[in-house]
Amino acid sequence: MGYDLHMVRTPATVDADELPNSSGVAGYYRFNVRGMAMTVGALEWADVIHYGRAPAIPDFPPAGLEEARAVALVDHLHAGADLEPAATEAEFEAVQGYLEACDAAVSGSSLVDGKVGAYKFQSNDGWLVTPEECVAIAAGLRRHGEVIAREFFTDAGISADDGRRWVAGFARYNEIAAEHGGYRVS
Repeated sequence: MGYDLHMVRTPATVDADELPNSSGVAGYYRFNVRGMAMTVGALEWADVIHYGRAPAIPDFPPAGLEEARAVALVDHLHAGADLEPAATEAEFEAVQGYLEACDAAVSGSSLVDGKVGAYKFQSNDGWLVTPEECVAIAAGLRRHGEVIAREFFTDAGISADDGRRWVAGFARYNEIAAEHGGYRVS
């Protein structure tokens, strides 16, 4: 299991040396579970994270639909998958309402006093880290980067040089993402 970060709008190019976790894919960044836990810790040290409650994501399936039917309807809407029997207007409305409610839950800003909700980095539910949140993350990492590298990373058994590279890379990823609509954590 891991966490994939995808920018909303993909940049034209990527510098894999500048963004080491990008795997050379523009707009992409990857963390394994331990890496994301370290990321949350580094963001705490950067003073850009808060532990407020996450918005509730609606339960699946939508009311009035069995799970298999709801999955078939979502697949039909997203990928054009065949749907037998044809959907009723009420079924489509239920699934559309569910998808809209999910998007609203995962797409809002979590900024509180310039800090981003930790929940956006603690599950891979498709949270949107907004451009404003990206700016806050990058600024905090740049402001506290040396202390994070020297103290937080070395306490975790990671060299200060590797910590500096991580701070610079993730700050840069957030700076680029701020110009490309933010990114989703999935």
